[in-house]
Amino acid sequence: MIGIVILTGTALVLGTILVIVDLTINKKDEREEEFLKRLPGYNCGTCGYGSCSGMACEMCKNIDAYKKCRPLRGDKLKEMEEYLENLKKD
Repeated sequence: MIGIVILTGTALVLGTILVIVDLTINKKDEREEEFLKRLPGYNCGTCGYGSCSGMACEMCKNIDAYKKCRPLRGDKLKEMEEYLENLKKD
């Protein structure tokens, strides 16, 4: 009986440690979702990042990466540039 209690306690502690480590390692940049909303969503890969999600991830490192997106035109382009201008002001 004591072995089961020890095993359960150990599993609880290790599970808690794994959750904390996962939350710290896989922290997502909040800007990535905002960039993704403003990209066209075609996932064509012509930018070289494979998908719009890859482009949004790259934009967190290099804000000017959106210029490689060929389908990003018109209103979407203006929306992206306005968002980036507001981001730079903050």
